[in-house]
Amino acid sequence: MKARWTIQWKIPGAVLLFGCVIILVNHWRNERSLVERHLQRVEQEAADTGSRLSGVLQHLSRRQQQRAAELEMSYASLSPDVDLGVVCGRDGTILYATQLQWCGVHVKESPLADEWSRVRGAMEKMAAAQMWDASHARLVTISPFYEGYDTAERAAVLLRHDPTLTLSRLRGEARHESVQHAWVLLALTLLLWFTLDELVGRRVRDLLGQVRMVGTEGHEPPPLAGSDELSVISREFHDAVSRLRSAERLVLDAAEQERRRIGSDLHDDLCQRLSATKMKTEVMLNQVPPESRALAEQVAAELQDAVGLARGMAHGLSPVGLEAHGLAHALELLAGFVRGAFQVSCAVELEEAVEPALNVPEKELVFRVAQELAANACKHSKPGRMSISLCVEHGDLVLTVIHDGIPYEERESGGMGLALMKQRLHALNAVIERSVEAGFAITVVRAPLKK
Repeated sequence: MKARWTIQWKIPGAVLLFGCVIILVNHWRNERSLVERHLQRVEQEAADTGSRLSGVLQHLSRRQQQRAAELEMSYASLSPDVDLGVVCGRDGTILYATQLQWCGVHVKESPLADEWSRVRGAMEKMAAAQMWDASHARLVTISPFYEGYDTAERAAVLLRHDPTLTLSRLRGEARHESVQHAWVLLALTLLLWFTLDELVGRRVRDLLGQVRMVGTEGHEPPPLAGSDELSVISREFHDAVSRLRSAERLVLDAAEQERRRIGSDLHDDLCQRLSATKMKTEVMLNQVPPESRALAEQVAAELQDAVGLARGMAHGLSPVGLEAHGLAHALELLAGFVRGAFQVSCAVELEEAVEPALNVPEKELVFRVAQELAANACKHSKPGRMSISLCVEHGDLVLTVIHDGIPYEERESGGMGLALMKQRLHALNAVIERSVEAGFAITVVRAPLKK
Protein backbone atom coordinates (compact mmCIF):
# COMPACT_ATOMS: atom_id res chain seq x y z
CA MET A 1 0.00 0.00 0.00
CA LYS A 2 1.34 3.39 -0.93
CA ALA A 3 2.09 5.83 1.82
CA ARG A 4 -0.83 8.20 2.07
CA TRP A 5 -3.10 9.66 4.73
CA THR A 6 -4.75 6.46 5.86
CA ILE A 7 -5.94 5.78 9.40
CA GLN A 8 -2.57 4.21 10.15
CA TRP A 9 -0.92 7.57 9.33
CA LYS A 10 -3.62 9.90 10.63
CA ILE A 11 -3.68 8.64 14.22
CA PRO A 12 0.12 8.74 14.80
CA GLY A 13 0.26 12.02 12.88
CA ALA A 14 -2.40 13.55 15.13
CA VAL A 15 -0.62 12.22 18.23
CA LEU A 16 2.70 13.60 16.98
CA LEU A 17 1.19 17.00 16.17
CA PHE A 18 -0.60 17.21 19.50
CA GLY A 19 2.56 16.10 21.33
CA CYS A 20 4.66 18.72 19.51
CA VAL A 21 2.18 21.44 20.52
CA ILE A 22 2.30 20.23 24.14
CA ILE A 23 6.11 20.14 24.06
CA LEU A 24 6.31 23.66 22.61
CA VAL A 25 3.85 25.04 25.16
CA ASN A 26 5.63 23.21 27.98
CA HIS A 27 9.01 24.48 26.73
CA TRP A 28 7.73 28.06 26.67
CA ARG A 29 6.26 27.75 30.16
CA ASN A 30 9.30 25.95 31.54
CA GLU A 31 11.74 28.47 30.08
CA ARG A 32 9.65 31.38 31.27
CA SER A 33 9.35 29.86 34.75
CA LEU A 34 13.11 29.21 34.97
CA VAL A 35 13.94 32.75 33.84
CA GLU A 36 11.45 34.36 36.22
CA ARG A 37 12.62 32.26 39.18
CA HIS A 38 16.25 33.02 38.45
CA LEU A 39 15.61 36.74 38.10
CA GLN A 40 13.74 36.74 41.40
CA ARG A 41 16.62 34.82 42.96
CA VAL A 42 19.10 37.32 41.50
CA GLU A 43 17.11 40.23 42.92
CA GLN A 44 16.91 38.57 46.35
CA GLU A 45 20.59 37.61 46.35
CA ALA A 46 21.58 41.10 45.20
CA ALA A 47 19.56 42.67 47.99
CA ASP A 48 20.98 40.27 50.57
CA THR A 49 24.54 40.68 49.32
CA GLY A 50 24.26 44.47 49.24
CA SER A 51 22.77 44.57 52.73
CA ARG A 52 25.45 42.22 54.09
CA LEU A 53 28.30 44.07 52.42
CA SER A 54 27.06 47.47 53.59
CA GLY A 55 26.95 46.23 57.15
CA VAL A 56 30.33 44.51 57.02
CA LEU A 57 32.04 47.42 55.26
CA GLN A 58 30.58 49.90 57.71
CA HIS A 59 32.10 47.88 60.53
CA LEU A 60 35.46 47.48 58.75
CA SER A 61 35.61 51.16 57.73
CA ARG A 62 35.09 52.34 61.27
CA ARG A 63 37.94 50.04 62.35
CA GLN A 64 39.98 51.12 59.28
CA GLN A 65 40.56 47.54 58.19
CA GLN A 66 41.08 48.19 54.48
CA ARG A 67 42.58 44.78 53.67
CA ALA A 68 39.59 43.03 55.14
CA ALA A 69 37.27 45.32 53.17
CA GLU A 70 39.11 44.49 49.93
CA LEU A 71 38.82 40.81 50.79
CA GLU A 72 35.08 41.12 51.26
CA MET A 73 34.76 42.75 47.85
CA SER A 74 36.78 39.93 46.29
CA TYR A 75 34.37 37.44 47.87
CA ALA A 76 31.46 39.30 46.25
CA SER A 77 33.06 38.88 42.83
CA LEU A 78 32.83 35.11 43.16
CA SER A 79 29.13 35.19 42.35
CA PRO A 80 28.68 34.19 38.67
CA ASP A 81 26.07 36.90 38.16
CA VAL A 82 28.07 39.82 39.63
CA ASP A 83 29.38 41.84 36.72
CA LEU A 84 30.94 44.70 38.73
CA GLY A 85 30.90 45.81 42.37
CA VAL A 86 32.28 49.03 43.87
CA VAL A 87 32.21 50.98 47.13
CA CYS A 88 32.22 54.74 46.68
CA GLY A 89 32.39 57.59 49.15
CA ARG A 90 30.10 60.58 49.33
CA ASP A 91 32.25 62.48 46.80
CA GLY A 92 32.00 59.61 44.31
CA THR A 93 35.49 58.24 44.63
CA ILE A 94 35.63 54.47 44.40
CA LEU A 95 37.21 53.08 47.56
CA TYR A 96 37.00 49.38 46.85
CA ALA A 97 36.03 47.40 43.73
CA THR A 98 35.75 43.81 42.52
CA GLN A 99 37.99 44.90 39.64
CA LEU A 100 41.07 46.70 41.03
CA GLN A 101 41.55 49.00 38.01
CA TRP A 102 38.58 51.07 39.15
CA CYS A 103 39.87 51.77 42.65
CA GLY A 104 40.56 55.50 43.22
CA VAL A 105 38.55 56.48 40.13
CA HIS A 106 35.41 58.58 40.28
CA VAL A 107 32.17 56.71 39.63
CA LYS A 108 31.49 58.89 36.63
CA GLU A 109 34.63 57.52 34.99
CA SER A 110 33.61 53.90 35.57
CA PRO A 111 31.10 51.66 33.81
CA LEU A 112 28.63 52.69 36.54
CA ALA A 113 28.65 56.35 35.53
CA ASP A 114 24.94 56.36 34.69
CA GLU A 115 24.10 55.28 38.23
CA TRP A 116 25.83 58.19 40.03
CA SER A 117 22.67 60.27 40.36
CA ARG A 118 20.81 57.34 41.91
CA VAL A 119 23.73 56.66 44.23
CA ARG A 120 23.69 60.23 45.51
CA GLY A 121 19.95 60.07 46.04
CA ALA A 122 20.26 56.78 47.95
CA MET A 123 23.05 58.20 50.16
CA GLU A 124 20.99 61.31 50.86
CA LYS A 125 18.00 59.22 51.93
CA MET A 126 20.13 56.38 53.34
CA ALA A 127 17.70 53.95 51.68
CA ALA A 128 18.66 50.93 49.59
CA ALA A 129 17.63 50.94 45.94
CA GLN A 130 17.43 48.30 43.25
CA MET A 131 16.61 48.74 39.57
CA TRP A 132 17.00 47.05 36.16
CA ASP A 133 18.46 48.82 33.15
CA ALA A 134 16.36 49.75 30.12
CA SER A 135 16.96 46.41 28.35
CA HIS A 136 16.19 44.48 31.54
CA ALA A 137 19.51 42.69 31.18
CA ARG A 138 21.45 44.08 34.20
CA LEU A 139 20.41 44.71 37.80
CA VAL A 140 22.01 47.47 39.89
CA THR A 141 21.73 47.34 43.68
CA ILE A 142 22.67 50.39 45.85
CA SER A 143 23.18 49.83 49.58
CA PRO A 144 24.27 53.01 51.48
CA PHE A 145 26.02 52.90 54.86
CA TYR A 146 27.78 55.23 57.32
CA GLU A 147 31.48 55.11 56.69
CA GLY A 148 32.34 56.58 60.08
CA TYR A 149 30.63 57.59 63.30
CA ASP A 150 29.67 60.95 61.84
CA THR A 151 26.40 60.86 59.91
CA ALA A 152 27.98 63.03 57.25
CA GLU A 153 30.49 60.30 56.44
CA ARG A 154 28.46 58.27 54.02
CA ALA A 155 29.32 55.66 51.43
CA ALA A 156 27.45 53.16 49.25
CA VAL A 157 27.90 49.68 47.84
CA LEU A 158 27.08 49.36 44.13
CA LEU A 159 26.59 45.88 42.73
CA ARG A 160 25.79 45.29 39.08
CA HIS A 161 24.47 41.80 38.32
CA ASP A 162 24.47 40.47 34.74
CA PRO A 163 22.48 37.16 34.59
CA THR A 164 22.81 36.84 30.81
CA LEU A 165 25.15 33.84 30.85
CA THR A 166 23.15 32.06 33.52
CA LEU A 167 19.89 32.72 31.65
CA SER A 168 21.47 31.43 28.43
CA ARG A 169 22.51 28.28 30.28
CA LEU A 170 19.00 27.85 31.71
CA ARG A 171 17.44 28.33 28.28
CA GLY A 172 19.84 25.72 26.90
CA GLU A 173 18.82 23.30 29.64
CA ALA A 174 15.15 23.95 28.85
CA ARG A 175 15.79 23.29 25.17
CA HIS A 176 17.73 20.13 26.00
CA GLU A 177 14.86 18.92 28.14
CA SER A 178 12.36 19.70 25.35
CA VAL A 179 14.53 17.87 22.82
CA GLN A 180 14.55 14.83 25.11
CA HIS A 181 10.77 15.02 25.34
CA ALA A 182 10.58 15.30 21.55
CA TRP A 183 12.70 12.16 21.11
CA VAL A 184 10.52 10.30 23.60
CA LEU A 185 7.41 11.50 21.72
CA LEU A 186 8.90 10.40 18.39
CA ALA A 187 9.73 6.97 19.82
CA LEU A 188 6.22 6.60 21.23
CA THR A 189 4.71 7.74 17.92
CA LEU A 190 6.77 5.17 16.00
CA LEU A 191 5.74 2.52 18.51
CA LEU A 192 2.11 3.54 18.00
CA TRP A 193 2.58 3.41 14.21
CA PHE A 194 4.07 -0.09 14.31
CA THR A 195 1.37 -1.20 16.73
CA LEU A 196 -1.37 0.11 14.44
CA ASP A 197 0.36 -1.47 11.46
CA GLU A 198 0.51 -4.84 13.19
CA LEU A 199 -2.92 -4.82 14.84
CA VAL A 200 -4.94 -2.75 12.36
CA GLY A 201 -3.05 -1.82 9.19
CA ARG A 202 -2.11 -5.36 8.14
CA ARG A 203 -5.62 -6.64 8.77
CA VAL A 204 -7.16 -3.68 6.94
CA ARG A 205 -4.91 -4.43 3.95
CA ASP A 206 -6.02 -8.07 4.05
CA LEU A 207 -9.64 -6.90 4.17
CA LEU A 208 -9.05 -4.55 1.22
CA GLY A 209 -7.41 -7.41 -0.65
CA GLN A 210 -10.48 -9.53 0.01
CA VAL A 211 -12.74 -6.75 -1.33
CA ARG A 212 -10.53 -6.13 -4.38
CA MET A 213 -10.38 -9.81 -5.29
CA VAL A 214 -14.16 -10.00 -5.21
CA GLY A 215 -14.51 -6.73 -7.13
CA THR A 216 -12.08 -7.86 -9.85
CA GLU A 217 -13.76 -11.22 -10.29
CA GLY A 218 -10.88 -12.98 -8.57
CA HIS A 219 -10.96 -16.02 -6.36
CA GLU A 220 -12.92 -15.33 -3.23
CA PRO A 221 -10.45 -15.38 -0.30
CA PRO A 222 -11.35 -16.74 3.14
CA PRO A 223 -12.49 -14.27 5.83
CA LEU A 224 -10.04 -12.88 8.38
CA ALA A 225 -9.39 -14.99 11.44
CA GLY A 226 -10.01 -13.64 14.92
CA SER A 227 -12.86 -12.09 16.86
CA ASP A 228 -12.20 -8.36 16.53
CA GLU A 229 -14.33 -5.87 14.62
CA LEU A 230 -12.39 -6.28 11.36
CA SER A 231 -12.87 -10.05 11.52
CA VAL A 232 -16.62 -9.57 12.03
CA ILE A 233 -16.75 -7.19 9.03
CA SER A 234 -14.74 -9.66 6.94
CA ARG A 235 -17.02 -12.58 7.83
CA GLU A 236 -20.15 -10.54 7.17
CA PHE A 237 -18.74 -9.44 3.82
CA HIS A 238 -17.78 -13.02 2.97
CA ASP A 239 -21.28 -14.22 3.86
CA ALA A 240 -22.87 -11.40 1.85
CA VAL A 241 -20.74 -12.28 -1.20
CA SER A 242 -21.61 -15.96 -0.79
CA ARG A 243 -25.32 -15.12 -0.65
CA LEU A 244 -24.93 -12.88 -3.69
CA ARG A 245 -23.15 -15.63 -5.59
CA SER A 246 -25.89 -18.07 -4.62
CA ALA A 247 -28.52 -15.61 -5.82
CA GLU A 248 -26.62 -15.16 -9.10
CA ARG A 249 -26.53 -18.93 -9.56
CA LEU A 250 -30.27 -19.14 -8.94
CA VAL A 251 -30.85 -16.38 -11.50
CA LEU A 252 -28.58 -18.10 -13.99
CA ASP A 253 -30.34 -21.43 -13.38
CA ALA A 254 -33.70 -19.77 -13.93
CA ALA A 255 -32.42 -18.09 -17.11
CA GLU A 256 -31.00 -21.39 -18.32
CA GLN A 257 -34.28 -23.16 -17.69
CA GLU A 258 -36.10 -20.44 -19.60
CA ARG A 259 -33.61 -20.81 -22.44
CA ARG A 260 -34.24 -24.52 -22.50
CA ARG A 261 -37.99 -24.01 -22.50
CA ILE A 262 -37.78 -21.56 -25.41
CA GLY A 263 -35.36 -23.84 -27.27
CA SER A 264 -37.63 -26.80 -26.67
CA ASP A 265 -40.64 -24.85 -27.92
CA LEU A 266 -38.70 -23.81 -31.01
CA HIS A 267 -37.61 -27.38 -31.68
CA ASP A 268 -40.89 -29.14 -30.86
CA ASP A 269 -43.31 -26.59 -32.26
CA LEU A 270 -41.85 -24.09 -34.73
CA CYS A 271 -39.37 -26.47 -36.32
CA GLN A 272 -42.08 -29.13 -36.76
CA ARG A 273 -44.47 -26.61 -38.26
CA LEU A 274 -41.80 -25.34 -40.65
CA SER A 275 -40.85 -28.92 -41.62
CA ALA A 276 -44.51 -29.80 -42.26
CA THR A 277 -44.96 -26.67 -44.35
CA LYS A 278 -41.83 -27.50 -46.32
CA MET A 279 -43.13 -31.03 -47.01
CA LYS A 280 -46.48 -29.64 -48.17
CA THR A 281 -44.63 -27.23 -50.45
CA GLU A 282 -42.65 -30.10 -51.98
CA VAL A 283 -45.93 -31.97 -52.60
CA MET A 284 -47.38 -28.88 -54.27
CA LEU A 285 -44.39 -28.63 -56.64
CA ASN A 286 -45.97 -31.27 -58.92
CA GLN A 287 -49.35 -29.54 -58.91
CA VAL A 288 -48.45 -25.95 -59.73
CA PRO A 289 -48.36 -24.67 -63.32
CA PRO A 290 -44.95 -24.64 -64.99
CA GLU A 291 -44.80 -20.85 -64.89
CA SER A 292 -45.12 -20.94 -61.01
CA ARG A 293 -42.78 -23.86 -60.39
CA ALA A 294 -39.66 -21.70 -59.99
CA LEU A 295 -41.37 -19.58 -57.32
CA ALA A 296 -42.56 -22.73 -55.47
CA GLU A 297 -39.03 -24.16 -55.52
CA GLN A 298 -37.73 -20.87 -54.11
CA VAL A 299 -40.33 -21.03 -51.30
CA ALA A 300 -39.30 -24.62 -50.51
CA ALA A 301 -35.61 -23.65 -50.38
CA GLU A 302 -36.30 -20.70 -48.08
CA LEU A 303 -38.39 -22.97 -45.83
CA GLN A 304 -35.45 -25.40 -45.74
CA ASP A 305 -33.15 -22.54 -44.68
CA ALA A 306 -35.68 -21.40 -42.07
CA VAL A 307 -35.86 -24.94 -40.65
CA GLY A 308 -32.05 -25.05 -40.38
CA LEU A 309 -31.93 -21.62 -38.78
CA ALA A 310 -34.67 -22.46 -36.27
CA ARG A 311 -32.98 -25.73 -35.35
CA GLY A 312 -29.68 -23.90 -34.90
CA MET A 313 -31.37 -21.39 -32.63
CA ALA A 314 -33.04 -24.21 -30.70
CA HIS A 315 -29.71 -26.01 -30.25
CA GLY A 316 -28.09 -22.72 -29.15
CA LEU A 317 -30.77 -22.05 -26.57
CA SER A 318 -31.00 -25.65 -25.37
CA PRO A 319 -27.91 -27.73 -26.19
CA VAL A 320 -29.48 -31.17 -25.80
CA GLY A 321 -26.16 -32.82 -26.42
CA LEU A 322 -24.64 -31.29 -23.28
CA GLU A 323 -26.32 -33.73 -20.90
CA ALA A 324 -26.52 -36.64 -23.29
CA HIS A 325 -23.11 -36.44 -24.98
CA GLY A 326 -21.09 -34.07 -22.80
CA LEU A 327 -19.33 -30.74 -23.18
CA ALA A 328 -17.16 -31.85 -26.10
CA HIS A 329 -20.20 -32.60 -28.27
CA ALA A 330 -21.81 -29.26 -27.33
CA LEU A 331 -18.63 -27.38 -28.25
CA GLU A 332 -18.46 -29.23 -31.58
CA LEU A 333 -22.02 -28.11 -32.29
CA LEU A 334 -20.96 -24.56 -31.34
CA ALA A 335 -18.02 -24.79 -33.74
CA GLY A 336 -20.38 -26.01 -36.48
CA PHE A 337 -22.69 -23.09 -35.80
CA VAL A 338 -19.76 -20.66 -36.06
CA ARG A 339 -18.67 -22.19 -39.35
CA GLY A 340 -22.17 -22.20 -40.79
CA ALA A 341 -23.48 -18.86 -39.51
CA PHE A 342 -20.33 -16.72 -39.76
CA GLN A 343 -18.19 -18.62 -42.29
CA VAL A 344 -15.33 -18.74 -39.77
CA SER A 345 -13.02 -21.74 -39.57
CA CYS A 346 -13.36 -23.04 -35.98
CA ALA A 347 -11.52 -25.87 -34.22
CA VAL A 348 -12.24 -27.37 -30.78
CA GLU A 349 -9.74 -29.05 -28.44
CA LEU A 350 -10.81 -30.61 -25.11
CA GLU A 351 -8.68 -32.50 -22.60
CA GLU A 352 -10.07 -35.72 -21.20
CA ALA A 353 -9.68 -34.44 -17.62
CA VAL A 354 -12.19 -31.64 -18.18
CA GLU A 355 -15.43 -33.65 -18.39
CA PRO A 356 -15.03 -35.55 -15.06
CA ALA A 357 -14.03 -32.37 -13.23
CA LEU A 358 -17.30 -30.51 -13.97
CA ASN A 359 -20.91 -31.16 -13.03
CA VAL A 360 -23.80 -30.40 -15.39
CA PRO A 361 -24.50 -26.82 -14.13
CA GLU A 362 -20.82 -25.96 -14.40
CA LYS A 363 -20.67 -27.42 -17.92
CA GLU A 364 -23.60 -25.25 -18.90
CA LEU A 365 -21.88 -22.13 -17.49
CA VAL A 366 -18.62 -22.96 -19.28
CA PHE A 367 -20.48 -23.63 -22.52
CA ARG A 368 -22.36 -20.33 -22.27
CA VAL A 369 -19.12 -18.41 -21.65
CA ALA A 370 -17.47 -20.09 -24.65
CA GLN A 371 -20.60 -19.43 -26.73
CA GLU A 372 -20.62 -15.73 -25.77
CA LEU A 373 -16.90 -15.30 -26.46
CA ALA A 374 -17.15 -17.02 -29.83
CA ALA A 375 -20.27 -15.12 -30.89
CA ASN A 376 -18.85 -11.74 -29.83
CA ALA A 377 -15.58 -12.44 -31.62
CA CYS A 378 -17.46 -13.35 -34.82
CA LYS A 379 -19.72 -10.28 -34.61
CA HIS A 380 -17.19 -7.63 -33.69
CA SER A 381 -13.73 -8.91 -34.65
CA LYS A 382 -14.50 -10.40 -38.08
CA PRO A 383 -11.96 -13.26 -37.80
CA GLY A 384 -11.09 -15.83 -40.44
CA ARG A 385 -9.91 -18.53 -38.04
CA MET A 386 -10.80 -19.42 -34.48
CA SER A 387 -9.93 -22.12 -31.95
CA ILE A 388 -11.64 -23.06 -28.67
CA SER A 389 -9.72 -25.16 -26.13
CA LEU A 390 -10.41 -26.45 -22.62
CA CYS A 391 -7.80 -27.89 -20.28
CA VAL A 392 -6.91 -28.27 -16.58
CA GLU A 393 -3.82 -26.46 -15.28
CA HIS A 394 -2.70 -26.45 -11.63
CA GLY A 395 -6.19 -27.15 -10.32
CA ASP A 396 -7.85 -24.53 -12.57
CA LEU A 397 -10.09 -24.98 -15.56
CA VAL A 398 -8.66 -22.93 -18.45
CA LEU A 399 -10.86 -21.90 -21.38
CA THR A 400 -8.92 -20.31 -24.26
CA VAL A 401 -10.44 -18.64 -27.33
CA ILE A 402 -7.97 -17.55 -30.03
CA HIS A 403 -8.82 -15.81 -33.31
CA ASP A 404 -7.07 -13.70 -35.94
CA GLY A 405 -9.59 -10.83 -35.92
CA ILE A 406 -9.53 -7.41 -34.30
CA PRO A 407 -8.99 -7.68 -30.51
CA TYR A 408 -12.47 -7.66 -29.01
CA GLU A 409 -11.48 -5.47 -26.07
CA GLU A 410 -11.05 -2.59 -28.50
CA ARG A 411 -14.58 -3.06 -29.83
CA GLU A 412 -16.27 -3.78 -26.49
CA SER A 413 -19.75 -2.25 -26.29
CA GLY A 414 -20.93 -3.42 -22.87
CA GLY A 415 -24.18 -5.06 -24.06
CA MET A 416 -26.45 -7.57 -22.35
CA GLY A 417 -24.34 -10.52 -23.50
CA LEU A 418 -21.28 -9.19 -21.68
CA ALA A 419 -23.32 -8.57 -18.54
CA LEU A 420 -24.63 -12.14 -18.59
CA MET A 421 -21.14 -13.49 -19.23
CA LYS A 422 -19.83 -11.55 -16.22
CA GLN A 423 -22.55 -13.11 -14.10
CA ARG A 424 -21.51 -16.55 -15.27
CA LEU A 425 -17.87 -15.71 -14.53
CA HIS A 426 -18.93 -14.68 -11.01
CA ALA A 427 -20.81 -17.95 -10.62
CA LEU A 428 -17.71 -19.89 -11.70
CA ASN A 429 -15.48 -17.66 -9.50
CA ALA A 430 -13.42 -17.14 -12.65
CA VAL A 431 -11.15 -14.41 -14.01
CA ILE A 432 -10.77 -13.35 -17.63
CA GLU A 433 -7.54 -12.20 -19.32
CA ARG A 434 -7.14 -10.69 -22.80
CA SER A 435 -3.92 -10.28 -24.76
CA VAL A 436 -2.60 -10.01 -28.33
CA GLU A 437 0.33 -12.11 -29.53
CA ALA A 438 1.70 -12.39 -33.07
CA GLY A 439 -1.48 -10.95 -34.59
CA PHE A 440 -3.83 -13.27 -32.66
CA ALA A 441 -6.32 -12.06 -30.06
CA ILE A 442 -6.24 -14.40 -27.06
CA THR A 443 -8.92 -14.61 -24.37
CA VAL A 444 -8.23 -16.85 -21.37
CA VAL A 445 -10.78 -17.69 -18.67
CA ARG A 446 -9.50 -19.34 -15.47
CA ALA A 447 -11.88 -20.93 -12.97
CA PRO A 448 -10.86 -22.89 -9.87
CA LEU A 449 -12.09 -26.47 -9.80
CA LYS A 450 -13.86 -27.70 -6.70
CA LYS A 451 -11.91 -30.32 -4.80
